Amino acid sequence: MSDSPLPQARPATRITCCVHQRLASRAAEALEAFGIPDVLVQSARCVRQQAVPRPWPLPGMATSLNDSPTDIFRITCHRDVAITVMNGLIDAIELSASGRGSIYAQNIDDYGTSLTGLSSTALGSLGSKGKSGLLTDFALITAILSGAGNENAFVRETLELRAGAPIVSLGIGTGIRDRLGLLRITIPPEKEIVHLVVPAHDADGILRLLVETTHMDRPGGGFLYRTPVCFGRIDPMLRIGKPQHAASIEQIIAAVDDLKDGTAWRQRFRAADRQIARHEGMRLQHHYREITFICAEGGADLLVQRAMQAGAGAATVSTVRRLRADARTEIDGAREIGTLIVPTRNADDIASALLTTHVQKPEIDLRLQTLDTQAVFSHQR
Repeated sequence: MSDSPLPQARPATRITCCVHQRLASRAAEALEAFGIPDVLVQSARCVRQQAVPRPWPLPGMATSLNDSPTDIFRITCHRDVAITVMNGLIDAIELSASGRGSIYAQNIDDYGTSLTGLSSTALGSLGSKGKSGLLTDFALITAILSGAGNENAFVRETLELRAGAPIVSLGIGTGIRDRLGLLRITIPPEKEIVHLVVPAHDADGILRLLVETTHMDRPGGGFLYRTPVCFGRIDPMLRIGKPQHAASIEQIIAAVDDLKDGTAWRQRFRAADRQIARHEGMRLQHHYREITFICAEGGADLLVQRAMQAGAGAATVSTVRRLRADARTEIDGAREIGTLIVPTRNADDIASALLTTHVQKPEIDLRLQTLDTQAVFSHQR
């Protein structure tokens, strides 16, 4: 066993940029030009409503779900350069235009060996614009769903609530299922992970309404949690269809957001939140932390096993690919990213267990990140 000291947590910012796949090459080129050495990319889909006229002679419009192939770019950097990187990506991909994608940042604690900085040349080319076009009052709702059709019901409801355009990625659930023996065949390991960025002042109301309308308060309904977003620019396009006016309602809302410098003016879930809060089956849980580990392909199983031995309940693991601007090494290529939601009292022990595993097996090439959650919901008897 190595006697190397365990890495210490350092403040960092995790930037997540979701763009249509046809714009992914532009995003990758921009990040390379900025000198960003380490980028994770995950395939996903963005779901919107598509409106088409009903067949004659029926009046009105019919709506269906439309999936757009999307790439999720994740970058971890120093907090003092996060806004500069985000503004550079917004300009490079033209994210100020509706329908092109979203970008947001979360302040985390990072246990990596190094953090991404920017060269003086890159800083000079990007300039310093402050939070140009970036709003600060957002929250990220993440839902982990299993079972055929559950994800469609969930994303359909988010669009009906006008909560935002959800991004859906794939993962494998592990942990509790592995302890069930033969009963594990009744629970599919495949998971749909839904990412939804919403205004922070409406987040609890949206979360509670989603729990009720999608029956997540029943056994096997899924798992839902909310984490803070420090700033971002979110794509307002929720519906695809023939325009009927010079500007869409999404463009008007985005313009008012910029004028008001926030989304507080459109708060709308106060009454619903108070009404649903009285429902005994919808108690939100607090004092949890999100632990995210990134490792070489094949290392997730061991890390999940060690995390469960330290007190974790379950994990969701996804496959991502790694982009590097510098020379390639033997640990480049496919990576695995796992997410655990654990009680705050157990978070340090679980993080230490994962870091100790990396010291014992450095080929795992572990990077660990932690983030406080604001609310967690899962079915409880």
